[in-house]
Amino acid sequence: MPGGVAVERGGTISGVTAVARAPLSSLEAVLERLADVNEEAGYTVARLATGRGTDLLTVVGALLGAQPGEALRLHGRWSSHPRYGRQSAADSYTTMLPATIRIRRYLGSGLVKGIGPVFAERIVARFGRDTCE
Repeated sequence: MPGGVAVERGGTISGVTAVARAPLSSLEAVLERLADVNEEAGYTVARLATGRGTDLLTVVGALLGAQPGEALRLHGRWSSHPRYGRQSAADSYTTMLPATIRIRRYLGSGLVKGIGPVFAERIVARFGRDTCE
């Protein structure tokens, strides 16, 4: 490959084994805590809850600005760190609105006849996430 190096799966460059990149994946989870933040390097180690069990997942990457309690949609690749185990290396993330806020905005938008912002607030306050059930 002119001007670059082509490496096939499991090939080597100067004796270093090249590992094929894991496929890109998406993850939706709630940021529980920030384990380490390095603002100069733009690097964060965070623990997230997916709601599928009690174990927290480790995510590393550029998560600057993300705060504990926020629901995040992350895009990245899974890997296994020799010392810290399985973790996701996030390439990017977006903050998601909590489900109740999305429901309240939808109901109060005028799309549902007879329900305005005030009544939508009352409905969601009463039923929470079960509003649409």
